[in-house]
Amino acid sequence: MEVGEALKLLNDWWISGKVKKELVKEYRRPVFEEVYNKLTKYKEVIVLTGLRRVGKSTIMYQLIDELSKKVNSLNIIYFTFDYGQAEIVSILNEYQKITGVDWKKDKIYLFLDEIQILNNWGSQVKLLYDSLPNIMFVVSGSASLQLEKRAMDSLAGRHFLVDIPVLSLVEYYSLRHGKKINNLKLYEDNIGMEFDAYIKKPFPELAKIDDQKIIYEYIHESIVAKIISQDLLKEFGKIDITLLNSLVELFFSEPGIILNVDSLSKSLTKRKQEVERHIYMLEFSKLIRIIKNYRPSTLSESRKLRRVYPYDISLAMSQNPSIEKGKVLETLLISRLGIKRYWREGQKEIDALLIDRKKIIPIEIKASETPKEEYMRTIEYFVNRFKTEDGVLLYNGKTVNTAQKRALNVKQILIYGFDKVIAGKT
Repeated sequence: MEVGEALKLLNDWWISGKVKKELVKEYRRPVFEEVYNKLTKYKEVIVLTGLRRVGKSTIMYQLIDELSKKVNSLNIIYFTFDYGQAEIVSILNEYQKITGVDWKKDKIYLFLDEIQILNNWGSQVKLLYDSLPNIMFVVSGSASLQLEKRAMDSLAGRHFLVDIPVLSLVEYYSLRHGKKINNLKLYEDNIGMEFDAYIKKPFPELAKIDDQKIIYEYIHESIVAKIISQDLLKEFGKIDITLLNSLVELFFSEPGIILNVDSLSKSLTKRKQEVERHIYMLEFSKLIRIIKNYRPSTLSESRKLRRVYPYDISLAMSQNPSIEKGKVLETLLISRLGIKRYWREGQKEIDALLIDRKKIIPIEIKASETPKEEYMRTIEYFVNRFKTEDGVLLYNGKTVNTAQKRALNVKQILIYGFDKVIAGKT
């Protein structure tokens, strides 16, 4: 399809003055306000990244819809590179022919979707950004690490990177039931009852679907399979799809598995370099996340004892719904907190370390419905050894009160039940 024809189809608000309801959708995620404020207050390029199907394109349409209430709809352009590659300047020239708007002089808002498909997109955006301050950019893409890396390389100091996560539990409840949650305390119990369903389908299009077969097929076909067969193929060219699928099956069936490339190479009868390359691809596409064993000096961090988790637990549950509850909770928290380190020394281990400006919080995650004193000892050891302020025990029950905590004989450990996670208070 010619660029001009594609632009006419994609930008029907040039004639109607508004975006179609089915594209805008009624529910707006909280991240919408963050992006809209950046777009209207700052000049920097906005780069939306994240897994497939988290709603990046919907947020773009919602931004366009909101902007169209304040600016001439002819000054808002949307193009998706799903329609094929085209130089950005060529798109703008076709846009000017259709609308008569002089893109070199008039203030315009340019939305470019699936931009990772376009070769050298970063340098093209950089040139236009530096030359024409009248153009406001919002770009998005799915091959997330590629998008982030090229934004950092080409747009350093010129962009805001906004990672669009999967739905939070509160967002999921709001979308599923059509309720705006102003007082979380009033809905806390109802929201908590949705937890087991939520972790299997934290994507906007699945919130109101209950058929497990449809949910699992959607996640596998629309997210996992497309990342492997389309995104990675486009980015890397030569890939071994059978090897990628074998690795995904392993990592999704055993969240937190210690990564042993030598063993994988032997069991899969593949060269070690090929196994490492394909593991990198999965991390690159945000199908998996790899967390390292913490050492006080990053120079002493080893490639040994790395753990591999699904990027989100729902990806794994679409292939293995019977994952042990402790691993589900562990993966969920590592995903939501963006954990990059854990700690293991001999027989002692801490599931996750939350590190912020050299402050370290050790977190142990248990599937038990009651906290036990034995769970605290490794946390206490870590706190005392590394001189951290405190540690956290997170378990599958109700948060203990002060008297209960005193009975457990602990001082430096914060004990949270998953009720705090559900309420968004941790």
